[in-house]
Amino acid sequence: MHGFDDLSQTRSPNIGRMLDAARLQSIISNSLRPIAEIMEEKAVTEIMVTADGRVWVERRGSIERSDIVLSETDRRLAIMAVAKHSGAEGSSTGKDIKAGTQDAVVSTGVGGLRFAGAIKGVDARGTTLAIRKHLDPEERPTLEQLIEWGMLSRDTADLLVRKIVVERQNCVFAGPTSGGKTTLANAVLMHLPSNERIGLIEDAREMALRVEHKNCYLAAPASGLTAKVLVQHAMRERYDRLILSETRGDDTYDLLRALSSGHNGSVTTLHASSAAGALSTLELLFQMSLPPGVQMSPEASQRYIAACINLVVFCSRSYVRQDDGSDRSFRRVSEIVTVKGANSGEYDLEYDYRED
Repeated sequence: MHGFDDLSQTRSPNIGRMLDAARLQSIISNSLRPIAEIMEEKAVTEIMVTADGRVWVERRGSIERSDIVLSETDRRLAIMAVAKHSGAEGSSTGKDIKAGTQDAVVSTGVGGLRFAGAIKGVDARGTTLAIRKHLDPEERPTLEQLIEWGMLSRDTADLLVRKIVVERQNCVFAGPTSGGKTTLANAVLMHLPSNERIGLIEDAREMALRVEHKNCYLAAPASGLTAKVLVQHAMRERYDRLILSETRGDDTYDLLRALSSGHNGSVTTLHASSAAGALSTLELLFQMSLPPGVQMSPEASQRYIAACINLVVFCSRSYVRQDDGSDRSFRRVSEIVTVKGANSGEYDLEYDYRED
């Protein structure tokens, strides 16, 4: 599991205007030193700091408040350094935090950790921060482990491997934040055959593909290297499948073009509240990402999406009260939907699995 010590291990040349990447990582690490011990706990998956500086910790699906209060100065320094570090990985070509502008918030990966935060002013009480840990590649859960943990059954796991890996159906894994969609997608993709060439596109290192013939591209939106640019580039290389860790809007048009041009068995994720809702979200993102001057009716968009996306897997997260009075979150595969087509403004969906 990644911890704060990882932040100071990279040594890069000074390519920023004032601070090199190693110095930025040192600032982040030192500013967050009060929670370093928590970060080193293997059971911890996320740390959330509210605007009053209180630190909340998620362990094994249960969120609890710690006794630690992180100062406004430390939170602000950390967020400023994270934002500056949000250029290409290992560089300091990111952005400067500016209160009252769109640059008052930041979301990026640094040293194997996923940071999201907002400077004081967005919340008048103070700077906010959330840090998500990603397991090391060799520690990522397998399908067998997810079955053991109750996320899905053996039959459901076999169904996903057959449809995505064997039959090469294009799939969207959907769900809420921290709903397990990326974890499940990664576990399914562990079953990819070794003879395939895979192109992976992410904006933070979250997936760990266990195939040898792959390229893993890391987007850096702050410096112009967007997922859209990388999807366009990937279409010019000879990939059997494309894996886009999450489609957010500007890349959706190019992603669907890639899926309709022979990259069968490709995978992406997006945020949604149901399988059907994922298709509606994808439709909205597709319309938003159309090139300037290009228009497509909702009906035509639906038909195109239905032709590109074969399968939608929806993962849910719910809280269950434990015997000790705490609430623990559980992640489950709730819906698996085959997209048969689109007619009269509606998607024709066949539910392969639906949780009772």
